[in-house]
Amino acid sequence: MPSDNLPPVAVDRRGTNVDEAVAFYEDVYASQNIHIGKPTADGFTWRYRAVGDDELTLGTSAVDANRWGTIGQHGTYILAWTTTPGIVLDVDTRDAIAMPPNVPVMYPSGRPFEFNAAPGTQHMIRFGGTFLENVAAAQLGAIPGPLQFRNLPDPDQIERLRQVIRAAAPELLHPDTDRWRRAAVNMLVAEAAVDAFHATPDVDIVFHDGPATMRFTQEWMVANAHRHITSTDVAQAAGINARALQAAFQRHADTTPMAFLRQIRLHRVRAQLVAGEAPTTVIADVARGWGFGHLGRFASYYADTFGERRSDTLRRPSR
Repeated sequence: MPSDNLPPVAVDRRGTNVDEAVAFYEDVYASQNIHIGKPTADGFTWRYRAVGDDELTLGTSAVDANRWGTIGQHGTYILAWTTTPGIVLDVDTRDAIAMPPNVPVMYPSGRPFEFNAAPGTQHMIRFGGTFLENVAAAQLGAIPGPLQFRNLPDPDQIERLRQVIRAAAPELLHPDTDRWRRAAVNMLVAEAAVDAFHATPDVDIVFHDGPATMRFTQEWMVANAHRHITSTDVAQAAGINARALQAAFQRHADTTPMAFLRQIRLHRVRAQLVAGEAPTTVIADVARGWGFGHLGRFASYYADTFGERRSDTLRRPSR
């Protein structure tokens, strides 16, 4: 089902001014550290085009000069491929990624990283973080969380991903594509990306086995964890009375529905703290945003679950 978002947004920016380009790309990549070097002999031009919604945006970036600096993070995952060699991600690390021409690569996620790029054109797909995490979780039968990607994906799956992108591009790039059709195409591309890079949620809890009601209830709580939910709400969604639901969770998961919901929320809080930076990330605000009204109890739950304080997670160096 399409999210209740605004209509697809189309962006087409271009120019010949280096400072204007720097300001634009720092905004696009949540960075304050992007540099553009000496233009080519033909002068300097840049262009950025993109069409999409909060689930998926397909775009192209062309810059006629060397670039380097830092790419930040703002709750998205980026899949990209270049038409020519010369782009390196995570430079000066043992895990540096040299992007081969026309081969999709996932940008490092969950932390800022350094890049170096020669003049050229790059195509990219920007996935909304929650959207891609939910797609991966649904395919794996797991709880959504920050995704880890395989560095050396399967070549056959990469080829399938390229075919899916080629087939989807005409509809994704057309701003007038029906919102329901766009949502379906977004899902096809996301599923292909998850398969190609073996995207795995970095969480410690999984769905518990049991009758169909158990499965439905867990999926419903994952989808609605950001809302104010009571045990009565959960039981009504499951279509059974609260006592029967409580008994099912005790029998098959050795826990209660609300304790399971609390674990989902704790992992969501942790994901935001891992990706956040002090002092712009306020722990109390993040906790309240996921339904933890009593901060003292939240602190205790967090320490028991993850073996560290919330502030230690927020201060942890980038991976």
